[in-house]
Amino acid sequence: MKVEGGCHCGLVRFEAEVGEEPLEILDCNCSICSMTGYLHLIVPDSRFRLIEGQRETTTYRFGSGKARHIFCGQCGIKSFYRPRSHPEGISISLRCIDGWEELNVAITPFEGRDWGRGENVPGD
Repeated sequence: MKVEGGCHCGLVRFEAEVGEEPLEILDCNCSICSMTGYLHLIVPDSRFRLIEGQRETTTYRFGSGKARHIFCGQCGIKSFYRPRSHPEGISISLRCIDGWEELNVAITPFEGRDWGRGENVPGD
């Protein structure tokens, strides 16, 4: 199934091939995911395509610096990013997918605050 989405102002647009529904969504409790309410749909890098907005994005790194948090430079929305837990994948924000409310999803909580203690979660 193909999904499309983007940031709030529309400068950043993407498309991705995802698995069958219900889609596995990860709800990480690390500091940045908790503060933003980010819900992760992880897709392989080869199934993600940035359609518009390459030049309109800015990147933020913190902690280990391995994750690349990618934001629209105009509206500030992070519609996707490269998590350190899945370096060959892209994490898409569920709520940035067009029509996300109509998707059949299964949300699984993940312990992201303890990443440094060996937990495999999508945070930082």
